Amino acid sequence: MPKFVPDNFKPRQSDIEWAMKKFNISRDEADNQLEEFIDYEFKRSYTDWNRCFRNWFRTADKYNLLKREHKYRTVETITDEQKKCDILRFEEQIKRFGK
Repeated sequence: MPKFVPDNFKPRQSDIEWAMKKFNISRDEADNQLEEFIDYEFKRSYTDWNRCFRNWFRTADKYNLLKREHKYRTVETITDEQKKCDILRFEEQIKRFGK
């Protein structure tokens, strides 16, 4: 017989904050995952639904189902002088190790 999350279940605030920090997700994504968790039909009942809730996030992370907050990468720019030095160093390595 399928089991559902109890109607009175509310995750602890600390578990929501843990998920947001550990998996780099927004509050909106945490709320979306909570909705999916509550609507999910489990094969068995659990004694600790908070633990089950945390495992839900671990599983979602494992299968890349979480929408992460976008972090912009910084791109390092190099000068023409640095490029020339890199090219010379590369050419020296080619000469030293052969083709």
